[in-house]
Amino acid sequence: MAVIIFLLIVLAVLVYRHYTWKPLPWPTGALQPPPYQGHRGYWKAGARENTMLSFEAAKTRGLTMIEMDIRLSKDQVPVVFHDTDLKRIANLEKIVHESTAQELREWAQAPSLEEVLLSQKIPQYLNIELKSAAIFDGTLEKEVARLLKKYDMEKRVLFSSFNPLSLWRLSRYLPNVPRALLASKEDEPENKIYLRQMWLAPYVKIHALHLDYHYVDMKQLQKWQKRKIPVALWTVNDLDLAKKYLDAGALSIITDSLGEVVDSSPGNKAGEPKP
Repeated sequence: MAVIIFLLIVLAVLVYRHYTWKPLPWPTGALQPPPYQGHRGYWKAGARENTMLSFEAAKTRGLTMIEMDIRLSKDQVPVVFHDTDLKRIANLEKIVHESTAQELREWAQAPSLEEVLLSQKIPQYLNIELKSAAIFDGTLEKEVARLLKKYDMEKRVLFSSFNPLSLWRLSRYLPNVPRALLASKEDEPENKIYLRQMWLAPYVKIHALHLDYHYVDMKQLQKWQKRKIPVALWTVNDLDLAKKYLDAGALSIITDSLGEVVDSSPGNKAGEPKP
């Protein structure tokens, strides 16, 4: 009987933490996300997503921040690539972690993270999403942290990941870089219930949430606001909806098609978001 009572108490504590947790304070001196971030750069005009061309196109468009996906190549180089394989991007039956960084560059124009950090032709601020399902292996996080320290980029970067443990590891390597937990309620085999429900959010030292907008209405956004949890939304491509989210207090909008447009035509307002 005592064991049952103990377990019920533990369960009650966990439930309470789930509904009352608070994020860490935003790090002093860290970047403040702009209203719009270019999702994998800006590729709607023809550039391939997650390439230097798409990142440069985002800067030309006037965006000041881009989101990108980082994985490890076979030779342990952090490379910019979203999928686990090259089928969609390059029509090749190749796996990213079984391919070298040079091969990924040749086959899919995939740059290394180091190349991105060295470029002066891309937006100033970066949302680096770490694509890792690892529970114990922290190689990706270590390599990314090493590069950011090498090039003194801590104040220009925000981290995001669907993997709570990846963010927890980053909190040890770069505690002053903001970290956001990504989440969606999409019904996919990899999206386990503990990820969909963000059960680990109270324990992994995060500063914000990045949520799939399909599952967040204005009332839910206001609830996060009342709990003082910053929320960015992805991937919003409708201008009116984006404005509603921003007016309701969203931290930022991650988008394929919205954002600043460099336009010198008469009557254009600098910085006005347009489709």
